[in-house]
Amino acid sequence: MKSLTLLIVTKPHCSGCELMKRKTLNHPEVQMELEAKWDVYPYRAHEDNGSNDFIWYPTVVAYDGMFQVLRREEGFIPPYEFLVFLHLAEAKQLLKQKDYTTCQQLLEMTCKSFPLSGLIPECLYYLGVASHLAHNPRETARVWRILRETYPQTRWAHKVMLQWPEE
Repeated sequence: MKSLTLLIVTKPHCSGCELMKRKTLNHPEVQMELEAKWDVYPYRAHEDNGSNDFIWYPTVVAYDGMFQVLRREEGFIPPYEFLVFLHLAEAKQLLKQKDYTTCQQLLEMTCKSFPLSGLIPECLYYLGVASHLAHNPRETARVWRILRETYPQTRWAHKVMLQWPEE
């Protein structure tokens, strides 16, 4: 058993679910990543009766080895973004394990490999978190400055503001 678990919840007659299966989960890079690090559990939900925790499909939930949620995403995710989703989930596990160096390496590689991903601001945020927890304040400041300057309108940039404007 691997230390990372992925639950993929789909629903019958769901076009996004079929697209996810055909385009994302069958993508060679995604398959390699899943085979290397993830236990994958597909689950096909029955017609909604309002008794489950899922409102939109597909829903992908990443868990750590203790089945604590690392990340959750609803709706179709293209392969490019799905790989970043997986890397962010793994990074959060590395943070929980206090493996800050490996976390930093993973997030730096992710930022370089997937520069157009909409998840890059979140990657930069957690890269700064890992640097801070590794007691490297200069690196934290450098990464968060890049985050603020490159993605100023994101919630991730707002989290790392050094000075808030007066109201």
